[in-house]
Order: sequence, then structure tokens, then C-alpha cells
Amino acid sequence: MDFLNAIVALANFVIVPAVSYGAQLALGALGVTLVYGILRFSNFAHGDTMAFGTMVTILVTWLFQSWGLSLGPLPTALLALPFGIAGTALLVLGTDRVVYRFYRERRAVPVIFLIASIGVMLVLNGLVRMIIGVDDQRFSDGERFLISARTFRDMTGLQEGLAIGNPRRCVVVLVFGKNPHGQIHARVFRQ
Repeated sequence: MDFLNAIVALANFVIVPAVSYGAQLALGALGVTLVYGILRFSNFAHGDTMAFGTMVTILVTWLFQSWGLSLGPLPTALLALPFGIAGTALLVLGTDRVVYRFYRERRAVPVIFLIASIGVMLVLNGLVRMIIGVDDQRFSDGERFLISARTFRDMTGLQEGLAIGNPRRCVVVLVFGKNPHGQIHARVFRQ
């Protein structure tokens, strides 16, 4: 019984958070890899571009919550996610038109693009910090857990509880879910 409790504690405090965080990093790494593979420059602003999309999603989530919109047991952020994606797409297109296009027309060397992307990174970082701040943002809608520690303990009779939160589940499903062809998205990372 102690061995099972240890396994559950390991899963709860190491494995589940690691898979969730790893999925977020994999998503960012995929974007950086795609940008480098297509445009042949390391876009240092990619992480801050992701932060901008997150900020738009949070702001739209707050708007929807103020209107009383929800998805019941699912987080309202899932309704706001398409707006975050659209806002990020507009940001990337605008940044390309305003910053990177100038250097492409002048056939600048790749290091110039890298330096320009650092400038874009600093501007985006400051913008996100000014608008939304640096603190964690918490939402009080939707079911917090797919399975709570108490429910798990009651179901299994173990002393340790396993909690899997909905946000973690959503991240893992978005990154490692299956596409229409039945292939797992994570295979892209291994190629």
C-alpha cells in the first residue's frame, strides 16, 4: 500500500505537472522550429508572441465572464481561445509588415533579423506586462479538476490523492491530441 501511495504522490507532484509543462514547452518549440525552418532566422520574440496570445485570451475570458457566458464544466477560456489565436495572427502579420519586411526587402543578413526580433521581444514583453501584469491569473469558472485528490482517495482507499486539473488536461489534449488523419501531433517534434 505504501508503494502505491508513493507512486500516486510521484504522479501528482512530478509526472502530471511535468507532462503539462512539457506540452507547453513543446508547443513553443514547434513554433520556433517552424519559423526557423521557413524563414531561416531565430525569432527570439516567439515566446513573447505566445504571451501576447495568452493575454488576449485572458482579456476575452474576463469579458465573457462579465457577460455571464460559460461552457458549464469547461473553462470559459476555451471560448476565448479563438480570439487569442486571431489576435496573435494579426500581431504576427503586423510585426512582419512593420519590422521584418523592411529587412527582407534589403536582403539583410540573418543576424539583423535576430537583433530585430530581440527588439520586438522587448516591446511585446513590455506591452503584456503593462496591460495584464506579471501575476498569475486565476479564473473561477468551469470545473477545476477532472479528478480531485479527495475523489481519488475515496475511489481508491489510498492515503495519497491524485488531482488532475482541467487546464492541465486541456494543454495536453491540445498538444498531444490526434489530428484528422489519426496521427498524434507530438510526432512532429521527433522528426
